[in-house]
Amino acid sequence: MPVSRTRGTKDSVKFMQVLDRTVYLRLKQLALQRGVTVQELIRVLLIPDWLHGAEERRLKAELERRHRRSTQKRFVRTPLQKPLASMRRN
Repeated sequence: MPVSRTRGTKDSVKFMQVLDRTVYLRLKQLALQRGVTVQELIRVLLIPDWLHGAEERRLKAELERRHRRSTQKRFVRTPLQKPLASMRRN
């Protein structure tokens, strides 16, 4: 369970993340290249980038859902419309 802490006027949440050793070593290498700590790299670069990507994926899914709905409405048959085969029989 995250522990909430209040710093000034902002609420912040402290959490712990366990990483695979190879993932941590890769993050450490990237952090060293940028002259920051692994924590700073995660906080300033990775989390905002992940959130931005997640928002883009959410918007794309919403647009696809709306598109599917609008195309389905176009092909819905009303009770007045008869199938072409039944019209030929008459």
